[in-house]
Amino acid sequence: MPTTTEPPPETETEASPWVEVAEFESLDQAYDHGLVILAMGEACKVERDAERGTFALQAEPQPAPKIERELAAYAEELSAPAPARPFADWAPHDAGWPWIYTWIAALLGSFYMQVHHPTWSDWGASSAIPLFRDGEWWRPFTALFLHADLIHLGGNLLFGVFFTYFVGRSMGAARGWPLIILCGAVGNALTDWIHYPEAFVSIGASTAVFAALGLLSGSGVAECWHKRPKLPLARVFAPLLAGFVLLGMLGSSNDPRTDVLGHACGFLVGTIAGTISGFYQHASAPAAAP
Repeated sequence: MPTTTEPPPETETEASPWVEVAEFESLDQAYDHGLVILAMGEACKVERDAERGTFALQAEPQPAPKIERELAAYAEELSAPAPARPFADWAPHDAGWPWIYTWIAALLGSFYMQVHHPTWSDWGASSAIPLFRDGEWWRPFTALFLHADLIHLGGNLLFGVFFTYFVGRSMGAARGWPLIILCGAVGNALTDWIHYPEAFVSIGASTAVFAALGLLSGSGVAECWHKRPKLPLARVFAPLLAGFVLLGMLGSSNDPRTDVLGHACGFLVGTIAGTISGFYQHASAPAAAP
């Protein structure tokens, strides 16, 4: 009698050693998330699904649950909104154009008075002997609004608008403009003190203009110092170096009428004030929200 034998039962296909932990629309996304897995010390690979046009990120079965949790945390971190920058960080303020226009009007008005009333310059020029011998304290301030001629006035207006614009943007016009005028006046007084008892006389807004440059340099150093854990030391003092370069380019001249020392004193006082103001701004800034 013929006998039949049943075929042996099919052996179950060996399970794949890889399981899918995530799926992405692009290969770059899959590779980026694969780096998270590699950083965990686990193996992974990417398989393309030709039918769906997607890319599956696969890992070994045992660490798969842990990997999925880590990938979910990474995706949540990517989708979270960026934290608000604290006040002390570079967040441009309004440039303060009303302040700039007022300053321009004051310079033009003072020049008009000089042309029509010559004694205006005699009364307001920064002068070492009247300041320290006669106590005429207003001179370092009033000299900032007087000019020898239209070329002198035009040059200070051109560079002054440029530097004061950025002072307003970086620290705010309400803080920056009083510092510009104060540092300019102190720079004039310092220049007079260095020349005293010589009969030294100077006029012009350039001391305040270079004080504005110093404020930018000093506040830039304070900003970079605040971020020094992430910056090399040379980068921290780069704003100061840039200020010195501009001072040398714009503040020096072979013209004996140019008050080079006044430019340097204005820059020095402005740099000190800008650094102090910058550190104070960081110290008084509210802490960033966690």
